[in-house]
Amino acid sequence: MAVTRDQNSEEWYFSSDQYILSETDEKGIILYANETFCEIAGYSIDELLGQPHNIVRHRDMPRIAFKGLWDDIQSKGFWTGIVKNARKDGGFYWVHA
Repeated sequence: MAVTRDQNSEEWYFSSDQYILSETDEKGIILYANETFCEIAGYSIDELLGQPHNIVRHRDMPRIAFKGLWDDIQSKGFWTGIVKNARKDGGFYWVHA
């Protein structure tokens, strides 16, 4: 996999043919994360499983944005949007989810 860091910032990139995938329970606890998710987030699978998904919430993302996300998931069964996530090492990456 090719996860790379922009040398001029803390932003990390991954190939457009890679997909990050995670699964949570209804309380947002991580039940599954694929290898690409682990690599781009900078965590091992063991560090992610059982943790709240907001472990990757970047401080720039307002909490109110996630209220809308959960409201949509509960009412429509899905949500689509752009999210700035935090890496374990303090870097970040953008996700079209």
